[in-house]
Amino acid sequence: MRVTDSFRIRTVINNLNSSRERLNRIQEDLANGKRIHRPSDDPLSAANSLRIKTTLEGNAQFEKNIDDSIAYLTAAEAALDNLSEILMQVKEIVTEGASDSIVDRKHLATQLELILKNMVEVGNAKFNGKYIFGGTKTITPPFTLNENELRFDTGEDIVNYRGNNDYFKRQINENTVISLNITGSEVFQKSGSSGVDLFQLLKDLIDKFKQEDLTGERVSGSEISPYIDVVNRGIDQVLESYLKIGTRKQLVIFNRDRFQTQDIQLKANLSKLEDTDFGEAFVQFKAEENALNAALSAGARVISPSLLDFLGI
Repeated sequence: MRVTDSFRIRTVINNLNSSRERLNRIQEDLANGKRIHRPSDDPLSAANSLRIKTTLEGNAQFEKNIDDSIAYLTAAEAALDNLSEILMQVKEIVTEGASDSIVDRKHLATQLELILKNMVEVGNAKFNGKYIFGGTKTITPPFTLNENELRFDTGEDIVNYRGNNDYFKRQINENTVISLNITGSEVFQKSGSSGVDLFQLLKDLIDKFKQEDLTGERVSGSEISPYIDVVNRGIDQVLESYLKIGTRKQLVIFNRDRFQTQDIQLKANLSKLEDTDFGEAFVQFKAEENALNAALSAGARVISPSLLDFLGI
């Protein structure tokens, strides 16, 4: 078969264009550090890359839930720590008041009134502008102190709970949803035979310590001593809530660490799929550059210079 000049010219041009295309692709890889710019570059790697990115996006949402949960649980722990310290102060006061050697218990009642108000403040602790112990009613204060009952002994509840007993949920992985909050009623006003209404406990103690001043009758230490056991049950009640919060926090932190480890591995796999191997790419670049120069030299020999000039090569 006779090879015409036009066939030879087309062959040279096609070879040069192919070489330039390969060189441009390697330049693009080197410029942005990625070897996959469109699915057609490597369909299998592109599909695997998409799956990894989808997993990372899902993990990011779980990790946001986890970070929010850890912050909330830490705030709840701090509030319960404060409550535990308050009850330890109450125990010291009750122990002092149970002594028959004490002359005047009225000053102990004054201390407990201040502690009661402080306990209400702890019950109305906030996190990010929302009340911690109000159940799902997080906008309004869950506890309100009845000042009339404190001053005049009207027979009403000393503290009113305006929250609810509902829980808000957080999903911390594909299969696990936890109840994040703990309600004010189970911490401060737990029902049942072993439950202690911490606010009413303080009110009862205040009344007991004021009794001598109001009636003029001496109160024996044996009348005060049983309250020590009640205070201890109150401390155990708070500890139980603290353990609930601590257990949930440990679970949440475990999932955070698991996701962080998984993210590191996924990002490493994604880098292997997408990132340019600069050493290999540079070697390929030099090889393609040499190939293009060789093709240009060969083309110049095959086709007359005047014709190459005419074609603009």
